[in-house]
Amino acid sequence: MGSKSVLIIATLDTKGREASFLADWIREFKLNPVLMDVGIGDSESKPEIKKEDVISLAGYTIHQVIEKGRPFYVRVMQKGALSIARKLLEEGSIHGVIGIGGGTGTSIATYIMRSLPYGFPKVMVSTVASRDVREYVGLKDIVMFHTVADLLGFNSFTRFILKKAATAIAAMVQDETKFFPDKPLIALTAYGINSKCASYIEPMVKKRGYELICFHANGTGGLAMEEMAKDGLIKGVLDLTLHEIADHVFGGYCKGAGEDRLEIECASGVPIVIAPGGLDNAVFSPHYPMPKKLSGRRIHHHDERFCVRMGGEEMELFAEMIAKKLNNAKSPLKVLIPKRGFSEIDMEGQEFYDREAINLFSSELRKRLREDIEIEEVDCNISEPSFAKKAVDSLFSMMENL
Repeated sequence: MGSKSVLIIATLDTKGREASFLADWIREFKLNPVLMDVGIGDSESKPEIKKEDVISLAGYTIHQVIEKGRPFYVRVMQKGALSIARKLLEEGSIHGVIGIGGGTGTSIATYIMRSLPYGFPKVMVSTVASRDVREYVGLKDIVMFHTVADLLGFNSFTRFILKKAATAIAAMVQDETKFFPDKPLIALTAYGINSKCASYIEPMVKKRGYELICFHANGTGGLAMEEMAKDGLIKGVLDLTLHEIADHVFGGYCKGAGEDRLEIECASGVPIVIAPGGLDNAVFSPHYPMPKKLSGRRIHHHDERFCVRMGGEEMELFAEMIAKKLNNAKSPLKVLIPKRGFSEIDMEGQEFYDREAINLFSSELRKRLREDIEIEEVDCNISEPSFAKKAVDSLFSMMENL
């Protein structure tokens, strides 16, 4: 038996054979498997953590869970298993986690994984890994391992996949590397037609002795950046791309940030520079159709995705939403407004340039912001080097005055 342990999460009433096979292979790598049963039915497997223990820790009995039905059972298992996993982690009793499941097992196991720290090994062997897995992965570094075939027949192909997954988690657990930034990190949000700014900012940040970590404003990137700021991994934030707010409102390609965007970072205490990058447009595609309300607007074709120009009504709405978040900020904060456009297609000579919309956003934001929050208009486009310099200078000025 090895000195390191891997937590295996599975519904043993339906995945018992697979979980036992996985445990055997983990032992082959000189690691200790710790099997947790999150199923509801009977099983021949003998887990280290029984389903009754999981349910009891959530405050219920197995009979109560059975009576209340499947949705309730999932919530109870998530709650109880999370408490156990956290305790094992705090004790140093587990060094990685792997789950096996279909839809239900994946939902339970990844719920636990999303609460575990960045860098802690997390592998989910799942029948649904080929679908949109945003709801399962969330903001964490979870490896989704697709089973290809369903986990109903215990066959040579299934065993092959499980062996590969066991190899993956074993390698991750045996790797002693811990994440420590080589240099202090500065975070930046960016996306496709607002990415030039990032190329200008990186050398400026590097020259000051910091590293730039860039987050794609794709619906989860902004929230991931905020989570890392809350965890103390980031020393300063250049949140220059708020495009996720536009796609949240209209159900666009980069939706997903929801109502929480800006809240965590504003409460983190980390210095922040805010800019309305990408708020000039919402992005749609064949899979994320444009609402009829936006019919007749100017369109820019990016690839199969296309950008739709936001107008005055949207500028007022976005200003109101952003001000509400910033007014509750505990972090040092400054807002920069690029007077000549919020993206590379929103500049003079480009199809989305709209000076009236830019001015409207600026005036509406000024009306709503707390008086002590500094807001500065910069006479350039957000994609120009001068704006990048202003953003970096502003951030480091706040950092130096802490």
